[in-house]
Amino acid sequence: MKIYLATTLEPDKRKEMFSALEILRGQGHEVYAPIEHKIPNAWDWPNAEWGLMVFESDINAIQECDAVVMLSHGRYSTAGANWEAGYAFGIGKRVIVVEMTNEPMSLMVANGRYATVKGLAGLNRYDWEKMPKTRSETEQK
Repeated sequence: MKIYLATTLEPDKRKEMFSALEILRGQGHEVYAPIEHKIPNAWDWPNAEWGLMVFESDINAIQECDAVVMLSHGRYSTAGANWEAGYAFGIGKRVIVVEMTNEPMSLMVANGRYATVKGLAGLNRYDWEKMPKTRSETEQK
């Protein structure tokens, strides 16, 4: 399965991102992680052009994937990860939200997803063959 990993790129959350990559790839999935894709000669481009190239690359990856896995840090997940998950849901992709906190979740993310799992352990246990729809009782705001 081709999976797009939507998550914050903040340095203090990268260990979680790399653990999710290890889990998914260990299960045999092909995973697109934006942090691993660089724009050639990025420093030679004006910021607006570089930003558009990154945006288009990520959009193409979302369109080509079978599912999106989003590491959610509650209502305060990054705008980029929230947007990627919302776009994917809007075009009919299955969005699996991995709750990385017990904090309230954005109601848009909570309802704009196919399934929710608790933490990396939940991601590791998720049945990708049956792909059950699962909901969370996490408070929505």
